[in-house]
Amino acid sequence: MVKALGEKFHENAAAVGMINPNVIVEVFVSERGTWTILATDTQGQSCVLSAGEGWQSAMTTAALPGI
Repeated sequence: MVKALGEKFHENAAAVGMINPNVIVEVFVSERGTWTILATDTQGQSCVLSAGEGWQSAMTTAALPGI
């Protein structure tokens, strides 16, 4: 699934999080703004939760102590 997202849509992993100890959620995004959200279990099976266009990443800036 990850290989297909990269080859067909030019999407790369942008974020990952754990739903529970058995499932992770991954967000894949392309420079053109297409995106796909996958859920993957510990057996390696993935399910597309959602996909679309127009992804915009929020910029976050960490506050550094003393600056």
